[in-house]
Amino acid sequence: MARNRRDEELILRIARMRYDQKLPQHEIARQLAVSESTISRALKAAMDLGFVEIQITPYAMRDFELERRLVARFGLEFAVVVQPRAGAHNAYEILGRALARTIEDRLVPGAVLGVSDGDTVAAVAAAIRRGKTSDVDVVSLIGGVGAPQIPSHSSEVCRMLAAGLGGRAWQLPVPAIVDDAVAAKALLDTAAVRSVFETMRRSTIALVGVGSMSPRATVFRHGVIDPGYIRTIAAKGAIGTICGRFFGPDGKPVPSDFDDRTLSVTLAELAAVPLGIAAAVGAAKAPAIRAAVTGRLVNALGTDSETARALLDG
Repeated sequence: MARNRRDEELILRIARMRYDQKLPQHEIARQLAVSESTISRALKAAMDLGFVEIQITPYAMRDFELERRLVARFGLEFAVVVQPRAGAHNAYEILGRALARTIEDRLVPGAVLGVSDGDTVAAVAAAIRRGKTSDVDVVSLIGGVGAPQIPSHSSEVCRMLAAGLGGRAWQLPVPAIVDDAVAAKALLDTAAVRSVFETMRRSTIALVGVGSMSPRATVFRHGVIDPGYIRTIAAKGAIGTICGRFFGPDGKPVPSDFDDRTLSVTLAELAAVPLGIAAAVGAAKAPAIRAAVTGRLVNALGTDSETARALLDG
């Protein structure tokens, strides 16, 4: 039997009272002067009509034992490890939601959240929502990599995070790597770029992706650096990359041909952020992630269970 608009409005009202206001069914029945069985039928109808969806929270998909082992092994502030269910959600989505909840809980008034580009960080941006405060600055830690409209672009990540948190966005309106050192210095001397770097250096939390020496790493995948350079920088000892900067197995910077024309946070500046969170998925990235945490470039980690085991087995 088709429902009229008034019926659907009542169903929606009951659903909001139950799930938004957290009222028990007997209290809803009392306020609306109907029976509890009417409330139960309305809540079932709300599910059938798509007004309400039941989801397993990312908290339920976390592997707390692996988290404890990672914290103990690497001396981390915290670890978030998710174990996605095959066919239900991908690792990026679940990790993004879990890390988003974790970050929301740690934001205090006046916080400055520095963010890189990359798929995992973009998943966090897509899942973020208002936390305890909207007095938050979100700042890009690296210039643009790839087309500006893609979700993993640093400006888009910054914009989405700031919008979700209700905070202020400080996007870095320049490419990640420019043509030469002269161009880099000229851009750094402009007021717009200088103010972003000043905000960047005030970061209280940093959320960064970690790339391996692979064509899949963001700087190589989008052609900012020719993938053929992987062999050259790896021969110098590079094992990973964060924000276009390269580092070795000990987390120490590995100089590249692009350092003086890269517009991003330096590894020393990143290491000085009080809470640095690496967000990375994929067992192939384990050597790079291990180097980042043992070298104290970051002191917290979000990953999936497969990658966590690879880290612990190494």
